[in-house]
Amino acid sequence: MSEAPHAPARQPSVLLIVSICLNIALIALIAIAMTRVGARHFEPHERKGGLSAQAVMRAAPAEESKIRAIIEEHRPRLRQLRGEAMRARAESYRLLTASDFNAQDYANSLAAVQAADAALEREVTEMAAQSVATLTPAERADFAKTVKRPDKKWLRRLMRGR
Repeated sequence: MSEAPHAPARQPSVLLIVSICLNIALIALIAIAMTRVGARHFEPHERKGGLSAQAVMRAAPAEESKIRAIIEEHRPRLRQLRGEAMRARAESYRLLTASDFNAQDYANSLAAVQAADAALEREVTEMAAQSVATLTPAERADFAKTVKRPDKKWLRRLMRGR
């Protein structure tokens, strides 16, 4: 009796193995990037003038725990205000691109964007002020020396925009 020829065992292709390895490496890189970024995009970013809670914390490491507590206290409100600002911008964009564009509605939406931005800026400034208030007079004097002050070019650009 003759045996039927049986199919040769399939060997995984080198290309398939390389592809799987690259995908695993890519997933690892994405995971590393996500852990490094974390929730920092919700944190208040240091402004050009250097007056932020993070700048105060770097200048006075001894007060880090107090300043972190202040940041944690403000975090929910900052998230809420950022969300409101994003929604106001989205609404403004929606009105701008609507087929039945109404200039008055658009102007009102721009006012809402400005109000949302002002509220966010107020909260960030309040957080920075509370952070500076935790410093001793000596730490405050040292911090004042290290604060990045806007240069004249920055001020001229600001004034030109008005």
